This record gives sequence, structure tokens and C-alpha cells, in this order.
Amino acid sequence: MKYHKSSLIIILLILLNNAAKAQVTYFGEEVSANGKLEIFKNTTTLFTLQYSNYAEKEKFDEVIKKTWTITPYKIIKPEDLAKYDTLKNYSFFYFDAFVDNVDTITNTNVIYGLKLITPGITAKEKKEDILAYVTLFSDVYTNLIVKEQGTKSNNRKGLKAKLLNNLYNNSRFLNFSPGFLAGYLKQINDGLTLKQSRSIDYQFYNKVRLPDLAKETLYVPEYVREIFSSQPPKIETPTTIQEPYSYKLKFISNSELDSLVLNDNVAIKYLIYTQRSFDKIISIYDSKDDRIIYQRFYFQNPVFEMSDLNNIKEVVQSLK
Repeated sequence: MKYHKSSLIIILLILLNNAAKAQVTYFGEEVSANGKLEIFKNTTTLFTLQYSNYAEKEKFDEVIKKTWTITPYKIIKPEDLAKYDTLKNYSFFYFDAFVDNVDTITNTNVIYGLKLITPGITAKEKKEDILAYVTLFSDVYTNLIVKEQGTKSNNRKGLKAKLLNNLYNNSRFLNFSPGFLAGYLKQINDGLTLKQSRSIDYQFYNKVRLPDLAKETLYVPEYVREIFSSQPPKIETPTTIQEPYSYKLKFISNSELDSLVLNDNVAIKYLIYTQRSFDKIISIYDSKDDRIIYQRFYFQNPVFEMSDLNNIKEVVQSLK
């Protein structure tokens, strides 16, 4: 379904962020200090999805109901955001993108973000606060549109409209599905509840659960193998030869992974690979309670490699 109301463009134009932090980033400490967290807790959170996602609305609803406890919620269509623009007591999950520059490096960031809007008497008095967001692994065309928006100073409104139309109708997000959303929302929900913050250099492993991978299967989405297989083989030297990941590993489709994650009678550990411009983040979640049990950020090293699995194996071995 394609629905392009001018009101959709106008409301989403204001939902901008100014800096990229991590695959799952939240600002609980900051919004608690300025009083916005308590305001947020009294809102209803409106979730928007890509138009193609509404075919699985029941699955998304199941995931949100299970992991999102900090506020009441409702799933709405993107064009319906305009109805809530000037009303109090609403927060929003939405798709957006932006460019940030660090020294000579330009990063394109495609996100699924959570924002609180506090209406004012006039449009200029409206307050907007970003509370959290998920960095998405998007397709090449989407990244090109984001980069175009960041480099051209003229016709910004037209470029933004083009971007939002693409994000909601055409973009492909490799790391976004009902199952994946469970882990993301669990982190944001718990982080904001505990008034905690997390940024891009967050690296972590669970000393109790991660060693279980020595005997349990690590499930990996099929897109990871597709990307890995498409890369030219590296020329290895005696000092760079990588041993294979020696524990159990299984590649499955996103839909199969969703079914396992959403099955309360099954507990699995699964990997998510996120690429953001020239960086990557490798995460592992436990579907038993949707908690993250491993995460590593790789600066200026975007491609999934065998060494990423070996790094996981080395941590597991060090904890056994």
C-alpha cells in the first residue's frame, strides 16, 4: 500500500535526530535529569511500521505487548501521526535517517527512533526530545538517498520527503522484523525504566549465559551468510589464518528466526549483524527473555568476517 499525504511528510519532517550513537541507544539518564522521562511515562507510545509490515501487525503487536511495559501503546499507520501532532501525552516510534560527520568520516544513519513531542501554544514553542533509537542495516539505495540529503543544501524539504517515502514504502532493513524488535524494545524499555544510557562504544558479554554457546546452537540470520559469501576471499598469511567457529551454528531465514523467537516454549541464542556506513555491530540475544548477552562494535570495519565468529568463540572459551 502506498499512501503519501502531505500531512505525513510535515509531521515526520520534525522527527529528526542530531547524532548517531549505537545499534540500540537510549538516553535514560539525560531525560531523567531534565524531567522528560516522567512526562514520557504518562504518554501513550504510537508505533509506526513500514507499510509492508502491517501484513504482520499481529506479530508486531505480540512482541510489543511482551516487551514494552513502560507506557501504554498503540500501532498506527504513518499518515495517522498528523492527528497526534498537536496533542499532549503521546510519544512516537518512527523511521528516519540522517548524516553525521566525525573528522573526515561521513556516516549515514537509518534509525527506528522514539521521540517525545510536547506541543506549545505555537509551532515554535513545540519541544522535541529523542529518548532512544535503533540503528538499522539498510539497503544501498536508501543509504544513497540519506547521503544525498546530507550533502545538498538546497531543496532540503523535497529531499526529506523523498527519503521518508522510501523509508516507509521501499527500504529494506535486514535487521528489522518482529523477532528482532523484541530484543531492541527490551533494551530500550529496561534502560529508560532504570534511567540508564547507552552509547556506540558499548561492548558487553554476559558471563553466565554466553558460555552456554559451547554446547548450544547459535542461530544466524540468512542475510549474514549472503553478505559474507558475496565478499572476495581474504589473502591469509600464517599470522592471520582464522580457525573455523567450532561450536554449533545454524543459518536460518528471518521468518524462521521470528517463529523461534516468538515461541514461548523455545529458547534460542541468535546473532544480529548491523552495518552502519563504515562500522559494524555484532550482537547476540537470548530469546528466553529477549535480553542481549553479547555486543561488540567495530570501528571502520563494516564487513562481516570469520574473525567476528572467532571473537565470540574466544570469549566463550575464556569464560568456560
